[in-house]
Amino acid sequence: MSDAAFSPHAHPFRMIDVVLELERERCTAVKSVTADEVIRDDPEAAAGRYPLSLLVEAMAQAAVPLGGAPGGPRPQAAPGGPRGRGLIAGIDGVRLLRPVRPGDRLLITATVQGRQGALLRVRSVAERADAPPGEAAVAEGEFTIAVEQGT
Repeated sequence: MSDAAFSPHAHPFRMIDVVLELERERCTAVKSVTADEVIRDDPEAAAGRYPLSLLVEAMAQAAVPLGGAPGGPRPQAAPGGPRGRGLIAGIDGVRLLRPVRPGDRLLITATVQGRQGALLRVRSVAERADAPPGEAAVAEGEFTIAVEQGT
């Protein structure tokens, strides 16, 4: 399924490549890390590592589809699922577990941890798609997504 239906962002601000799976409580997206997407001077990028700031943005963008799609038809994968545009309202407890480098292909899974009104609390985990068991996770964190209802 194309990420264009789920992201309010366009290149170069869209950090996820494709949404693989979208359910009421979970979204899985793919992020292919490339060397040419680093758009600012960053000590991490100079050292051959993908900047944590961009990784956090990709993890947050993988959580946004849980709030629905911006514009057009709003997908709802399960009865009672959220409908509306998801906006990032908070970032907490992000940890880099292993360095990410250009050429890595990441699977980012965002899972709803709780709901309060129009807010979703989501835990995102980024994992290397080709890593051996126990060595796949590269980052984790929690995000608050505000679901903008309507239009």
